[in-house]
Amino acid sequence: MITPFEPLTEIELQELDQFLLFEVQSEESMTSDTLDGYLHAIAIGPTSLMPQQWMPGIWGEGDSMMPPVKSIEQLNRVLSLIMRHFNSIIAAVEQLPREIYPIWCTSEYRGKEYDDAEGWAYGFTEGMKLCWKDWEPLLKTPQGQAWYRPIGLLGEDDFSPEQDKLTKTPAQRGKLALQIPEAVVAMYEYWLPYRRAVYERQVAKSMQGKVGRNEPCPCGSGKKYKVCCGAASVLH
Repeated sequence: MITPFEPLTEIELQELDQFLLFEVQSEESMTSDTLDGYLHAIAIGPTSLMPQQWMPGIWGEGDSMMPPVKSIEQLNRVLSLIMRHFNSIIAAVEQLPREIYPIWCTSEYRGKEYDDAEGWAYGFTEGMKLCWKDWEPLLKTPQGQAWYRPIGLLGEDDFSPEQDKLTKTPAQRGKLALQIPEAVVAMYEYWLPYRRAVYERQVAKSMQGKVGRNEPCPCGSGKKYKVCCGAASVLH
């Protein structure tokens, strides 16, 4: 039985890629590598977004969650593949040691093969734009700027001539691509305490009036509610 967090097989990835390339009638729809970067940004970023907030960006036009499909069966199939892929990204980054498995292209130049993450990086930046203000505290720090650098150089269209020089050759772009996995894991770990604090506040709000302050916290920590999630509004 396939679980909701099971990574897509190679055949399933090809199926999704074919749908994005040939079934979505929009020049702005994402390719599979762009989608992978997009979903990584949403999965590891500072804010938990609902599918209705990010799903329309995949199709490239309008604000519809639903792509143009031939049947309800095809719709269910495509959405299930996307959600399972998204969940598998979350599962991979949550496990220890934390890892990501980005899906991007390769290019051949002078007999050598190089990683080509431009589409992936573009998708990541598009995912960031969904809640750009929430990303800004990280991007204002030297550490955050260093983590974002390979993604920004490969994914942004508007940068200086000096930056353009750093991505001229496949070898340069390939070197930047190899820096991305470690940077993405670092960004995930940077945002993790913030995301946990938000979750605790949500739990505290939902439990107000339902749990006594001296009772065990329903989050399962073993602490009293008043010193755990019940204190979230004060501590965070």
